[in-house]
Amino acid sequence: MFYVIVIVCANLLNIAGNYLFRGEGDIGRLGAFSLQSVAATVTVIAIDGLTAFIIRRLPERWFAPDSDVFAVGDAERRFYKRIKVKAWKDKVPELGGFSGFHKDKLQSRTDGSYLARFLLESNYGVVIHIANAVFGALILPIPYVGGLCTGIPVFVTNFILSMMPVAVLRANTPTLRQLYKRSLSAK
Repeated sequence: MFYVIVIVCANLLNIAGNYLFRGEGDIGRLGAFSLQSVAATVTVIAIDGLTAFIIRRLPERWFAPDSDVFAVGDAERRFYKRIKVKAWKDKVPELGGFSGFHKDKLQSRTDGSYLARFLLESNYGVVIHIANAVFGALILPIPYVGGLCTGIPVFVTNFILSMMPVAVLRANTPTLRQLYKRSLSAK
């Protein structure tokens, strides 16, 4: 629900800003600005969905649970503590239903295969959300959707909303990797 509220508020601000600074007092342009803002939002959501669809088809070995590519260093850990990820992580929607694996609650702290799958799904999620944050810029050159006045606010909103799950997933990774390694050594 938090994301829906943010998207609606961002669209309203985008529409109001465009009307105030570009509307020249013409109430008729309000509808055009509204349509443009909503079209940009729908377009960036479609780009996000397409990006996620493509990345989910990449080989699982690229997202291996013990891959050093997805390791979280000490500086990054401190950063997540500083921005207090634990305080707001429950506001970030968990869309694991699309892949058939939910990551909102840890079901087992000892099952190695479960923890491996959890890390695999987290690694996919990190890449998907980073790609969504970056590829959201594709709306900028699209006529009647992108551009500076409408596209940039939608891009920035998408960027922030895409990076929030990255922070949550990355903040959880060290604990998950530790549990996973422990489960392997217990065998």
